Amino acid sequence: EAKDLDIPTLVMIEGLDASEKGLLLNQVLLEIDARCYNVYSTHASHKQLRAYPLLWRFWNNTPQRGLIQFYDRGPYYLVLDAWAEGKLHEDELDPYWEHIRNFEKQLSDDGVEVIKLFLTVPKKEQARRFEKLEDNSKTAWRVTPKDWRRHRQYKPYMEKVEEMISKTDSPRRKWKVIDTNDIRETTIELYLTIIERLEAAIDRKKAKNAEPKTPSIWIPFTGKDQLAEVKFKKPMDRVEYKQTLKLRQERIHEIVHEIHSSKIPVVMVYCGWDAAGKGGCIKRLVQGIDPRAYSVNPIGAPTRDELRQHYLWRFWKEFPQRGRIKIFDRSWYGRVLVERVEGLCSNDEWQRAYREINQMEAHLADYGTVVIKFWLHIDKDTQEERFEARKSNPFKQWKITDEDWRNRKKWDLYAEAVNEMIKKTDKPHTPWNIIPSVCKMRARIQTIDITIKRMEQALKKYRKARL
Repeated sequence: EAKDLDIPTLVMIEGLDASEKGLLLNQVLLEIDARCYNVYSTHASHKQLRAYPLLWRFWNNTPQRGLIQFYDRGPYYLVLDAWAEGKLHEDELDPYWEHIRNFEKQLSDDGVEVIKLFLTVPKKEQARRFEKLEDNSKTAWRVTPKDWRRHRQYKPYMEKVEEMISKTDSPRRKWKVIDTNDIRETTIELYLTIIERLEAAIDRKKAKNAEPKTPSIWIPFTGKDQLAEVKFKKPMDRVEYKQTLKLRQERIHEIVHEIHSSKIPVVMVYCGWDAAGKGGCIKRLVQGIDPRAYSVNPIGAPTRDELRQHYLWRFWKEFPQRGRIKIFDRSWYGRVLVERVEGLCSNDEWQRAYREINQMEAHLADYGTVVIKFWLHIDKDTQEERFEARKSNPFKQWKITDEDWRNRKKWDLYAEAVNEMIKKTDKPHTPWNIIPSVCKMRARIQTIDITIKRMEQALKKYRKARL
């Protein structure tokens, strides 16, 4: 029934070693059609995944609408394991709990039913299960020195678990703690918990579907018009431009090598008006960079598969590992720009997107990612001139579409949306850079200058990721 109603479900099974997570998960899966679920297992030993922010692996494994995603251990396990192994200080835990809470709320707000289970086992029973596994030559490999080490930490570890549960509990994403001393009783309790939560999700979805559909009305932005304050300078001398560009490209080549050596991830976002010169700025930037150090991701309309996920999913899976640069030609800001103006999402969806985007970028920044954001700004007359030039140039006609002309008619609405976007998502760790782009040459130099400056700052503040 949940599948028919397109309800996505996330079942997160956390727990102590020897709490029989695998056995219980298999028992649950036996009762579900194999086409209705996916399973993702989390291992702290996977070094390659540490080259990405904590939540990257989990965003890559969020449930599609109508499917159930099981986490055989999730982000909580990774944080607790790092603390128990002495890699994280106690004072560093709260920011991680906040990032995970934000992750769960974003999914929940998008309609995902988040079910969180923590399986416990008494200390004596845990030791008995370890010993039983070790006595069998076929299962002895499952018990490691780390398992016994954690067994000796049982009391402080459980205290930290209780603290984690109290800080990450919420009415819609409530923890269910289950003692697994009696496996048969545990299995029944597990079934009942999942059934109860799915039934509640089904009731909510039916009630929402029964609500009358009301068209979204435009909510004006009455704040400061930052775009109106942008000053356009006279065109740059072409000889000076070529000389300056060559010097900047030589410097960007050097600094990108340092960024790679220091394992610092970089995310670059190019947004702007149609025909503002985003592609030209990107082209001049990457001309000075080793092709192995970066990749460019042009963002278009979401595919059918992408629409079955949270709107941020398609961006999360593209974020770079440490030492790499990912350049986005348009980005997740489409949610508060084109999707808002064109009515492709509800008012509630684009309004909460400001918080979701800020949280996502904060998580990247906390990990050590350099996030560089550009808005390339031109005036309306310049855009019309460039549209006409594209239309008359056989090599550029493909760059101008009916949609571009249609969007141009909504210039004032887009300007409002851009101003609100900048006001609400301009943060100290991820600031916006408004670039005057009537002179494309100046815009190209300025974007590279800012990139160099931000990378130099990152190298001075470099710190190794803890988790």
